[in-house]
Amino acid sequence: MTLTAAETSKFVQAGEVKIHYHEAGTGPVLLCIHGGAPGAFGWANFGRNLEALSRYFRTLIVDLPGYGKSDKPGIEGPRTGFYARTFRDMLDALGISKAHVLGLATGGTVGIKMAIDYPHRIDKLILVNSPGGLSLFQVGAPKPATHNYYSGEGPSMERMRANLERLVYDKSLLTDEIVRERYEASIDPEFMSQAPEGKGGKSGQTLEPLWQDLHKIEAETLVIWGRDNPTLNYDNALFMLNRIPNVRVHIHAKCGLWVPFEKAKEFNKEVIAFLTLDL
Repeated sequence: MTLTAAETSKFVQAGEVKIHYHEAGTGPVLLCIHGGAPGAFGWANFGRNLEALSRYFRTLIVDLPGYGKSDKPGIEGPRTGFYARTFRDMLDALGISKAHVLGLATGGTVGIKMAIDYPHRIDKLILVNSPGGLSLFQVGAPKPATHNYYSGEGPSMERMRANLERLVYDKSLLTDEIVRERYEASIDPEFMSQAPEGKGGKSGQTLEPLWQDLHKIEAETLVIWGRDNPTLNYDNALFMLNRIPNVRVHIHAKCGLWVPFEKAKEFNKEVIAFLTLDL
């Protein structure tokens, strides 16, 4: 039986923020944190992985504060720290003492921050195309994946498709249904008002220089990258390989930023193998 977004949907009060999430499965807890972009939310990033992962883990796919169906608070100061505290509070509210954390892009920075600030709450850590390192080869600043989405004539299906095409190597995977799902989420008035990638774009923009503290990560870590990610070059993964004490790296060829979607079967297998293997 295929798991659906509706039947797995739940809410929990995490400190001052009500968090929306999807839950399925039993066993060790796996907290999945999505990336930030116009119209981003947890199910869009990881919903297609839930059925496979939930066979082995109590899998929680969250909506970041400001995204999806979670509360959309104004955030003062660095938002990475705010997100990390919120998900620590979520684990507290659910009575979970320790969890594996899987983060994609912005979600990976949250995983890094949780591993640094709350090391006793993190079992293993998986970072997918995550900021937090430094580029060794890339010249200039990284190119934003969602450049000018809200400017000029504003959001459209065509602009959303162009943005999503920057996330994948194989553009034929992007169906009209996927594009419309993200487009409709991107024009939600609350999202446009509060989310960092929304039209307001003023909510907790400052990000901590996490690269300085990567050596403090105690958790066994898997870094996954798409070689053809135009936003963050794969040499960021090599920087993390050199800085995180207990780490391994897997770089996928012919793959962009959205590894859980573009390489779903292979991604599911490597996540399950990493989290279930005791060294």
